[in-house]
Amino acid sequence: MRRLLRAVRPERTERTDEGTTLAELLVSMTLLSLILMAVVTISIGFTRANADTMTRQDQVDVGRVASEAMTKTLRTAVLPSQLITNCADKTACEDKAFLLGQKFTVRFYANLNNPGNTVGPSQVSYVLTTSGPNAGALVERIQVPDSASVALAGGYYTYCDAEASGATAACKKRLKKHTIAEGVVGSGAAVFAYYDENGNALNPGSTGLSSDDLAKVAAVELTVTVKSSPKIHSTTYIQRVSLPNVQASINEKQDVNP
Repeated sequence: MRRLLRAVRPERTERTDEGTTLAELLVSMTLLSLILMAVVTISIGFTRANADTMTRQDQVDVGRVASEAMTKTLRTAVLPSQLITNCADKTACEDKAFLLGQKFTVRFYANLNNPGNTVGPSQVSYVLTTSGPNAGALVERIQVPDSASVALAGGYYTYCDAEASGATAACKKRLKKHTIAEGVVGSGAAVFAYYDENGNALNPGSTGLSSDDLAKVAAVELTVTVKSSPKIHSTTYIQRVSLPNVQASINEKQDVNP
C-alpha cells in the first residue's frame, strides 16, 4: 500500500532562483526614461506654444482696443468755431481742429460729452512714451475748457495748464489722464500719419505738421505695434480714421471760397 501511494503521489516542482536579470532591468529603465523624456518634451512644447499663442492674442487685443478707443475720439475732432454761434470775432474763433501733429503725439479738439455745447470742446492728446521707465505707454489726455460760455472766455475757449505745478484743484479736475495701452513699440513706423481730403500724405517732419498742414488734416492713420515679450514677434494693428466734422468744415470753406 505504501508503495502504491508513493507511486501516485505527484512529484514536487523544484524551486529555482531565476528572475529579472540586471541587463533586462537596465533595458526596461532605459526605455521607460526615453518614454518619460518624450512625454515631458511634448508637454513643454505644448505649454510654450500655448503661452506664445496667448501672448500674440493679447498683443492683438491691446492694439485693437487702443486703436478703437482712439478712433472713437478722433472721429469727434472738431473746429471750435463749428460749436460757436455768438463769437464776436470769427477770425479768433476759427481755430484749427488739430493743434499738434507728430509721429508719436497728436493733440486736437474733440466734441466729447458735450450735449448742446454745454461743456465745450475738449482738448485731447495721445502721446506714446518712447524712452525712460514708462517707454511703450500710450497715454490719453482729455481736458475740458475753463468755461462753457465763450463770452466769458473773450469769444473763444481757454484751457488752463492742469499739469503745471501751481495748477489749482479746479483746473486739475478738468483733466482726465490714463494709459490706454502698454508695450507699444516706439520705433519704426509712426503711430500717427496724417492725410488731406484728397488722401495725400502730410509730412510731419521732425517737429510736427506745419500750421498750414494742420488745417488740412482730414484723416489720421493709426499704426499701433505691440510687443509684450522679447521672445514673440510684434503685432501691428493699422486703421485709417476719417474725420467727418473736419471734412464738413473743409467742404464749407470750399463752398464759400470756390
